[in-house]
Parts: sequence; structure tokens; C-alpha cells
Amino acid sequence: MKVVYSDLHRSHLPGDVVENGVPRPSRDVPERLDALLRAVRLAGLEVVSASDHGLEALSTVHSIEYLSFLACAHSEWQRDGLPGSVMPAAFETRREAYRVNWPLIAKAGFHLRDQITPVGEGTWEAAYWAAQTAVTAADLVVKGERQVYALCRPSGHHAGPDYGGGATYLNNAAIAARRLAAEGMRVAIVDLDVHHGNGTQDIFWNDASIFFASIHRSPAGYYPHFTGFREEVGGMSAEGANLNHPLDKDAGDKEYLVGVEDILTAALEHNPAAVVVSLGFDALASDPAKGLAVTEETFEKVGRLFGDVSLPVLLVQEGGYDLKSLQHVAARFLDGICSPR
Repeated sequence: MKVVYSDLHRSHLPGDVVENGVPRPSRDVPERLDALLRAVRLAGLEVVSASDHGLEALSTVHSIEYLSFLACAHSEWQRDGLPGSVMPAAFETRREAYRVNWPLIAKAGFHLRDQITPVGEGTWEAAYWAAQTAVTAADLVVKGERQVYALCRPSGHHAGPDYGGGATYLNNAAIAARRLAAEGMRVAIVDLDVHHGNGTQDIFWNDASIFFASIHRSPAGYYPHFTGFREEVGGMSAEGANLNHPLDKDAGDKEYLVGVEDILTAALEHNPAAVVVSLGFDALASDPAKGLAVTEETFEKVGRLFGDVSLPVLLVQEGGYDLKSLQHVAARFLDGICSPR
């Protein structure tokens, strides 16, 4: 398995964020990828550098207005004399309400859907290279690699066509999927993160050619709150191309493994040429996301499930915030996927 990585993820230093009205340090720290990189290298996997494919690949998923906002927001924020990182004070989510002449603070309230997704001095650079990491990995799949792992930071699955949220800015998995689709490949996306991939669902809601399935803690009282319920099956032109498998709070190994088997089976029934995996380790019982109670052993079993897939599998890193366990759980997963049954 080849692993794609860029050290430029380190430029993203979100600092303190606000969740449920309470300030706290962001969990998305550079040490996350340090732990994952250690697991990759101990597994003896080949690490290659991300290549720059420009904005075109990003614009297949995100609006030009949103990309421009991310690229310029922090410098404009400083020019306006505002302190710290860009963080919204008021929110407007209706797309028809958007005005190109809005001041930056208004655009922040449209493009950023919460207060755990600040835009700092290095956020655009890191997000840009996370997306390029995913594109580079997709290109390796196109060239014939069977398994590729994109070490992306920031994560991406909460980012929609014109917004970021949940500490994500560009939807790396969606960008990779569109890259594969542009080469004529039918794609299925399987999301294993503890949170619902609301941004990915939004992007492909009316696209019947790309199947999306997510296993996650139920959004009833849990981020992202508004999406991820079973009855969400896709838009009118793509009904049945979207599958959600929500789990009850603190669901453990048995429920998670059965759910992963279910969504993977559904994804393969979509007859894809490649599977993109939004790989989150935050369902781990010790993770500060406090969503599910999955053990490291089960992540190894999940790895074996994907190792048994005969199609190309592209892993795109999402969440996972327990720095004490992250290297170990990643190592268990990699051992599983590299040693199928």
C-alpha cells in the first residue's frame, strides 16, 4: 500500500474553538498525523509526497465563491482589524440569500457552519494540501494501485459545496471520488467516522453515479445534528444512492462491525470500480468525541473487511483524536487491511 502525505498540514493551528457555547482547545492538532505517520512507517508502507494539481480538482466539488473565501478570509480578517482567527458571529445557511458583496463577517456566517471551524493564517494552505493529498492518491488508483492511503489533515467529510464545518474545510473524499469518476470509474464512498458525513451526503445527494454510505452515532443530540437519519436515501434523481446506518450512543463492537458489513455490502452492490473510505478512528471508546465504544481489535477486523475487497480501495483520513491510542488503532487497522482473510 502506498501512503500519500504532505507536511504542510502543520500550518493549520486552530487553537481554541467554541462548542456548545463552551471554549475548548481544538482537537485537530498536528500531532494527530504524527501518530498516524508512525503507524504507517512501522507497518513498512511506502510514503510518497502529495503533488499539486491546482484548483481545478477542488472546484469539481466546491464553489468558486467558497474557495475564494477560504483562500483570502484570514488576510481580510486581519485587514479589517479583527483579532485571532476567522470565526462567525451570526449564521445564514440559505443559499439563495448569498450576496457577493457581503462583508467578510457575513460571508463567514454563511461559509462556516459552526464555531469549531476557525480559519487561521495557515488553514487554507493545510486544507489545500489535504485535498491535493487526496487527489494524488486518486491518481495512484487510476494508475493501477489497489490500495492507497491519503493522510489528510484537516479532515473533510463535513464540508459541503459552499461551506465548512465540524473542523473540516475541503471535502477530501468527495474530491478524490470526483477525480476517479472523471476517469470513467463508478465510485462508492463508505464513511466510518463516528460523525455523519453530512457534507459528502450533500455533495452527492442528487448524483446517482456515486453511492454514499455512512455508519455513525445517531445525530439525535450529536454532531452534525441535522442529518444522518435512516430515511435520508438520496434526492429525487438519486433515490437509493444514499444510505445511513446510525447507531445508539455508546454502541460497541458488535453493533459497529455489523453496521460496517451492511454498508460495505450495500456499497459493493452499487457495482463500483473503486471504493473510497472516509476513515475515522473516533468511534474508539477512548476518543474525546465520546460517541461510540469500539475497541482497537474491531478496527483490525474492519481493516480485514476492506482488505478482502477485490476492487481498488482508497483510504482518506477523517477523524481520530485520542493521541494516546491513535497510533495503535491505526496500526491494528493497517494490519487488518494488509492481511486479509
